[in-house]
Amino acid sequence: MTEITIDKRLNLVIPVEDGGSALYVHSTPIPRAVFKRYSKIIARTFNEIYGGGYGVIAGPRIAADLLESAARASNEWDGPTGVERGLLGEVYRLTNVAVPGASGGWDVVPYQIAVSTGQISEDDADEVNNALVFFTVASSMHKKTDLPEIIHASSRLWGGLSTSLNVTGYADSLKMLTAPESSGEKVITSSLPS
Repeated sequence: MTEITIDKRLNLVIPVEDGGSALYVHSTPIPRAVFKRYSKIIARTFNEIYGGGYGVIAGPRIAADLLESAARASNEWDGPTGVERGLLGEVYRLTNVAVPGASGGWDVVPYQIAVSTGQISEDDADEVNNALVFFTVASSMHKKTDLPEIIHASSRLWGGLSTSLNVTGYADSLKMLTAPESSGEKVITSSLPS
């Protein structure tokens, strides 16, 4: 994993480099209704990130583990509406990956498909999951006016960028994977006598 990016609309982009090729994980914040449903566990995780001394430096590396610990301690992890399937399920549903397309360019696939098909390694998925949970907790709990500074401080460790694009726009903006094909026409240049 190389960098984390947040745009002004709070879309998260996490470039993942694995074996020389780059993928781009793109996630949007959870809806207000989902926050309301899981607000207590999100608040407990937020408290553990900051009260436990992890903050914006270590928080993005362990946030998913802290969320799971808090949910298990309060018996809110399992079940159809538990944190694992409910909150994390929604986070993953809102996350897509721009992957190299077969004919050049980029395709967009759901995050869980990219993980289950091995396009994102288990180690990279662990890092991404922690960053996604940190983003979810931070974007839910911090005041919107403070959030850009919080995210910037955290993403600076990974050389963050900014984009204001949704996943499709972001994928379209990436450079083509292949060089433009030659039309076969020769360029004729002429020089004028001096």
